[in-house]
Amino acid sequence: PVNYLFPHLPIYVFCCPRRNDFLKEVKIMSRLKDPNIVRLLGVCVRDDPLCMITEYMENGDLNQFLSGHELEDKLGGSPSGRPTISYPTLVHLGAQIASGMAFLASLNFVHRDLATRNCLVGEGFTIKIADFGMSRNLYAGDYYRIQGRAVLPIRWMAWECILMGKFTMASDVWAFGVTLWEILMLCQEQPYSQLTDEAVIENAGEFFRHQGKQVYLSRPPTCPLAVYEMMLRCWAREAKDRPSFQHLHCFLAEDALNMV
Repeated sequence: PVNYLFPHLPIYVFCCPRRNDFLKEVKIMSRLKDPNIVRLLGVCVRDDPLCMITEYMENGDLNQFLSGHELEDKLGGSPSGRPTISYPTLVHLGAQIASGMAFLASLNFVHRDLATRNCLVGEGFTIKIADFGMSRNLYAGDYYRIQGRAVLPIRWMAWECILMGKFTMASDVWAFGVTLWEILMLCQEQPYSQLTDEAVIENAGEFFRHQGKQVYLSRPPTCPLAVYEMMLRCWAREAKDRPSFQHLHCFLAEDALNMV
C-alpha cells in the first residue's frame, strides 16, 4: 500500500473482515505504548475492508526469523553457511518479550496467545509483541478446535486454560515458558511435537491430577540448567508458584547472560 500518512515511516497495513474483532483489537492496541509492543499508527473504519496501520517490523515474525538461522559455533561461524545467531542474542530476545509482557501485566492485560509467531522482529534484533490474528492462517497447525469452543493454541496453553478456560497473567507466564523454549530451539520443531493434539489435552489432565505423570518440554540443547529450571517454574501446576514477568525479565536480562 502507498504510505500517504507517514511518508518517512515504514508501516504495515493489516485488513480484517470481522468488524467486532477488529474494533476490539484497535481498542486494546490504542492503550499499549511500550518499546516491546507493536505500535498502532492509525485505523480505517469508514469503508470495508477495515484496516489498521502499524509500524513495520522488517524481519517478520520471530518464528520464521529463527527457523532460518542456526546457532553460532564457538568460532562465530556456520558450517552450513546459513545465517547464525548467538546464544546471548537468543536470551536477549526472550528478555525483551518478558519486558513487554511485564508491561501488559502492569495493566492487568492477559494476552492469551503468546508465542514466537506473535512476536515481530525489527532492526538490531528488536522484538515487539503483537497479535492481530494474522498468524491464524499461516500457523493453522498450531491451533486446535476443542469441541464446543474456539480454535485454541493448546500447545502453548496452561493446563487450567485447556481444562477450565481460565486465562490469567499466570497462564501467560506458562505460554512465555513455551515461547522461550521455542526461541532456544530456534523454532525447529513444534512444542510437544511427539504428542498428538489429543495427547496434549490428556497431558493437561495429568497436570490437573498431579500424580507425577505429566510430560514437560525437554531441555533444549546448549540451554543452561538454570534457564531450563526457570522454564519449569513457568510450568508449575499452581499458578501462584509461577514467576512474575518482572522476575523473568530481570533473570534473563542479567543472570542468564552472565552464564554464557
